[in-house]
Amino acid sequence: MNKRRNYFVKKRFQTNFFVKFTVLLLLEAVLIGGLFMHVSRGTLTTSYDGSELTIQPTDAYFFVSFILICLIVGVAIGLTGIFVFLFLSHRVGGPIYRFERTVEEAKRGNIAQRVRLRKTDLLFELREEMNAFLGEMDIRISDIKGDIAKALQLLKTRNNEGDHVKLKRILEKIQSSLDHFRTSK
Repeated sequence: MNKRRNYFVKKRFQTNFFVKFTVLLLLEAVLIGGLFMHVSRGTLTTSYDGSELTIQPTDAYFFVSFILICLIVGVAIGLTGIFVFLFLSHRVGGPIYRFERTVEEAKRGNIAQRVRLRKTDLLFELREEMNAFLGEMDIRISDIKGDIAKALQLLKTRNNEGDHVKLKRILEKIQSSLDHFRTSK
């Protein structure tokens, strides 16, 4: 199994993912704190400090403890989130990077290569579709190249009238293969 050495393969994607994840955590903490303060408004809490009875508004009594708990839990969830973020974004970012490289190679004319992913990466279904597409293109273009080579050979060695018929069939086959593709022109 290939281990990726660089965990920041798609920096923009991974940074956006991390920022959104962090904002979501902060919004969650603010929402929980706000809801608690709203629900506890207008209520009283009693407590004993040694033998002294204290009566305070609930929101004021729990405010410092609540902030401290939120900070501890936030840091714990944040650290856990960083590891989850690295793990998940790497399993998505890496395959996206591989797809981009494969598409760039295909644009340069190399349709013989395929997308290769690690077993732990995501997007396997897309990989299968992309590899099937590249395989089909490879076969079709190879057939067209072979037919063109045959046609050129016939033109060079045209000895009899039957070669004209063979050449016509080959050109019709090439046309039929090319008609499979919808193009903008």
